[in-house]
Amino acid sequence: MAKPDETTLEPREQSRGLLAFFSDSWRELRKVRWPNRREVVNYTAAALITCLVLGLLVWGFDIGIAKLLSLIGVV
Repeated sequence: MAKPDETTLEPREQSRGLLAFFSDSWRELRKVRWPNRREVVNYTAAALITCLVLGLLVWGFDIGIAKLLSLIGVV
């Protein structure tokens, strides 16, 4: 049976340092498509409405379960 070829792995590229990290990060941030003011307002409104609806839903379940438990006599 033939031995598999032993290939040497090239050493990883050395760390280029903290300055290179921030430089690359800044370059990537410039590529981002940032939302305009109207989009930010719409996204914020959607998030707040979602939080409100979910909060009311949890509150409703809490009240319902509390009433159910009080009818059973557990609480």
